[in-house]
Amino acid sequence: MMKLLSAGASPYVSKAAMAAKHAGVELEAVSVDATNGDAQLDAANPLSKIPCLVLEDGSGVYDSRAITRYVDRVGNGNLFPKSDSDLSAAELMEAHCDGINDCSVGYMYELRFRPEEKVHQPWLDRLWGKAERGLDSLSGKLPPSGEDIHIGSIALAATLGYLDLRFAGKWEDGRSELVEWRDAFYKSHPDLKALKPNA
Repeated sequence: MMKLLSAGASPYVSKAAMAAKHAGVELEAVSVDATNGDAQLDAANPLSKIPCLVLEDGSGVYDSRAITRYVDRVGNGNLFPKSDSDLSAAELMEAHCDGINDCSVGYMYELRFRPEEKVHQPWLDRLWGKAERGLDSLSGKLPPSGEDIHIGSIALAATLGYLDLRFAGKWEDGRSELVEWRDAFYKSHPDLKALKPNA
């Protein structure tokens, strides 16, 4: 069985795991320490980043977007829309959510890995401002949350799951449309809800 080298809190891992589940691809989640180094991760991904999908021959597929494409190919092929316009919208949504993740994860790294006296508040403000603009720009163009979900839907669910984990009470204000979308997605897909980021 393929292994997904993981950390529970990562929104990128969550997206890859949700995508595999929705594509009908069985994976074994294996926790690794991407921060301090992990021999298994280093062997499969020279960049030592998660998520990393380890195939049965031991080779690695890394970067969450490469993983979502791979599990779509080997799975049931229902992650990516077939029409050009719908496909472009789904891919853009995935990239958009990854960008929000980059900002919110970067915010947490600034707080966790710098001594308190060296934390740069203007940089935190800049990162959070980007994340907020990213969220606000989703108004009126949210992906499906019901039976017809695609990779954009899964990416957004993983992103909102990470924000719930790390920024609960900070991201929701004035974004009832996103909160309602999240709740509808999790109600329709409890199996995917179980794979949202967790500490």
